[in-house]
Amino acid sequence: MLYHTTANHRRFTLSPRAFWLGAAALTLLRLGVTAFQQGYIWVGGAPLDDELMFRAANAVTAGRWLGEYDYLTLSKAMFFPVWLALLHALRLPYLAAGAALWCAAAALAAAALRPLWAGVSPARDRTLVLGLYGVLAFLPSSWAAYTLRVYRDNIFPALSLLAFAGFAGAALRAGAAGGGKAPRLWPWLLAAGAGLTAGYLDREDAGLFLLPAAALASAYLVWRCVRGRRWLALAGQALPYGMLAAGVLAFCALNYTHYGVFALSDFSTGSFADAMGAMSRVDTAAADGRLSVPADARALLYEAVPELQPLQYWLEEDPDLQNSFRDPVLDDYRAGSFYWAIRRAAQYEGVYESARTARAYWAAVAEAVNAALADGTLPARADDAGPRSSTAQPIRARYVLPTLKECCKSLYWVLTFQDCRPYEAQRSIGTEEDLAQWSAYLGCGFNAAAEAGKATPYYSPQQKLVFRALEALRLCAALLMTGGFVLAVLCQLRAAPRALARGACARVRLAWALPAVLLAFAALRCAMIAFVEVSSFGIGTSTMYLATVHPLVALFIYASLWPLLTPAAAAAERGLRDGEG
Repeated sequence: MLYHTTANHRRFTLSPRAFWLGAAALTLLRLGVTAFQQGYIWVGGAPLDDELMFRAANAVTAGRWLGEYDYLTLSKAMFFPVWLALLHALRLPYLAAGAALWCAAAALAAAALRPLWAGVSPARDRTLVLGLYGVLAFLPSSWAAYTLRVYRDNIFPALSLLAFAGFAGAALRAGAAGGGKAPRLWPWLLAAGAGLTAGYLDREDAGLFLLPAAALASAYLVWRCVRGRRWLALAGQALPYGMLAAGVLAFCALNYTHYGVFALSDFSTGSFADAMGAMSRVDTAAADGRLSVPADARALLYEAVPELQPLQYWLEEDPDLQNSFRDPVLDDYRAGSFYWAIRRAAQYEGVYESARTARAYWAAVAEAVNAALADGTLPARADDAGPRSSTAQPIRARYVLPTLKECCKSLYWVLTFQDCRPYEAQRSIGTEEDLAQWSAYLGCGFNAAAEAGKATPYYSPQQKLVFRALEALRLCAALLMTGGFVLAVLCQLRAAPRALARGACARVRLAWALPAVLLAFAALRCAMIAFVEVSSFGIGTSTMYLATVHPLVALFIYASLWPLLTPAAAAAERGLRDGEG
């Protein structure tokens, strides 16, 4: 236990029965919210996202893995189609299953932080756990409009929260272990491994976000296990990484069996990333930082690299690629669009006849471009550091200030729950046959009906009533989140000198460090999204990409302010700091 008290406070007590009834009521109410929502699709308008995932899910159901190979098949991490296929096999509605997964992750996170306040009376302990579960389960970002799309971000925030909760639960229990019976860590490590594995396989950028957190937690756990001579628990630290390795190997093996490429993706790693990294090295006169391979650089590439010449017509003249990927304001391809445009152009030229032909083609392009840069045939950028392999923009000084500015905007976006309306303002687009196919496979309805005489979607009076209630809850949550964040930061700053002082109790340090770590990784995720926005996308701040930050900030606030929620806890916390610090 991190905090101890013998004080007997009977106000606001919660019996075990009331706790479980309250948890069940909150869960049913949260799932009931989803029952009033409808999915959103645009058939023909999201070939890189929703339609790719739906097509792959149908292929998995048919036993054809991800389907026939083309330029999109291995372009993204593809756990989400497997999730959809699993829901279809189990006859579980898509939207309800996503909400249930979120509730499960929220419940695990609430239980994970229990050692923080385990010294208070059992009734208050249950109250704090149930309160945190309610906070997380009803975060407005968890029902926002982006969750109504058939896309991987419907589940990624829950998977990330599952990973963080598992590692935090294990770390807190290891830190709270005294001289008595050692707590079991493997259930928490199992949950952490499930979230880490599924999250890593769900998004390509998950590794940059989840793996550092996992490594930090594991380093602390290894230290605790070695210090306590808990050798079996030490061996158990390999569980999450064994699960991750097994998941990655399974997907790579399936890709190799069906497409001949032993990799999770042929987009962000391998020869395509080599080619994109090489092309981004070519010097350009374009000033906009969102352009990775601008028109003047492409003109030089067509002349110097014969392998790229067949793509010139498609990239520079084909109306379809211009309308689909070219930014009309910049009159060029942004970095976040160019790699899709060039892959589609290569598809038209037969490059994606198979995964092996695509790999060989992009390897030849990368070799030719790097050779031309090395012998001076192609001019290199002034800050060129040599061959690189990445589809992302290189980190340059010009992005620092815009990234910081976007980070601040992202924090405001998170604290005030911007763009978290519980319905989609646009009507689903597709033929009746398309809508019927999607609805039958996913087990949910879509907002295809329009208001009389309007293009906006129709929602029933009951739906509108629920949506208004959720909007009101969002406003309240925004006020509490903003005020709580400021207060939590002040509490952390106030507690830092004692927690970091020489000779401070290790348990006190852990109680201070956990919120700090949660805030640090929330900031890391904001910075990642901000950098991509200012260097590649330019699409504006998006709740869909920031939805992993909301629960981390909520946990930071709750973990920092819990002593203020009960006088007994506050007295115990002060006593421990003064007596043991």
